[in-house]
Amino acid sequence: MGSELTALVTGGSSGIGRGIATVLAENGYNVAITYGENQKGADETANQIRTLGRECFVYQASLEEPGPPVECVRRAIKDLGRLTLLVNNAGRTIYHSVLTLDSEEMQYIYGLNFRAYILASGEAARHMVREGVQGSIIFISSTHSVRAYAYDLMYGSLKASLNRAAESMALDLAPYGIRVNCIAPGATSVRARWKISGHPLADAIPLKRLGTPRENGELVAFLASDKCAYITGATIKVDGGLVLPGMIEYSHDKGLVHNQTDPAWHKHIKSDMDKKYPKE
Repeated sequence: MGSELTALVTGGSSGIGRGIATVLAENGYNVAITYGENQKGADETANQIRTLGRECFVYQASLEEPGPPVECVRRAIKDLGRLTLLVNNAGRTIYHSVLTLDSEEMQYIYGLNFRAYILASGEAARHMVREGVQGSIIFISSTHSVRAYAYDLMYGSLKASLNRAAESMALDLAPYGIRVNCIAPGATSVRARWKISGHPLADAIPLKRLGTPRENGELVAFLASDKCAYITGATIKVDGGLVLPGMIEYSHDKGLVHNQTDPAWHKHIKSDMDKKYPKE
């Protein structure tokens, strides 16, 4: 891919995005990151990267809108000189039942968690093709893409769509030496209060702990490297075996949920429906 490694990481102000951006910097990348509202977090990420002796450019962007994904890629190419890696990470976990979802929320989740990935990838791929860059595009998906959960209609299905989209993109771009892959994190310690081994979900995970943002970053760096030059169109889970035993999930308001066909769970959803869509 040449001597100069460069990457754009969307959603780099915290959590998995920050883990990815800092690990890439440690591996010799100059980096650009985007953020939505968390400017303080974005500045902290940038400072960490610059401390490592690498460049970091920071862009505020509302990626749920149609224009910003392409604009951010163009800015990154201009600032970094070229782009060898795009990591589509920005997204938001929003849970809804079909009983409570409305069209405005659908458009927002679709725009941020799917459309932005495809638009940014298209612009990055066109640059790579034109400049002869045999680069890499990576989607941050989720284990929700391979297991069905209640209250997960939009988020989970869009993550599954990313896995499938990456496969077609991998075929489109293989003739140019550009690889496209997905990483599917499971339960990850993305907030200070989420202790790796003390979280209620940890006991349900075969490896008995949550993952870390850095572990996802290490996999991104590995997948983008020449060591993985023969891997494209793949989705790799980073979940400690979470989804292997079956349908288990953690809900912030209900705790550990082992059986989402339980009537109590659906009574909870109906209550939300009645508040949002009262009977006329």
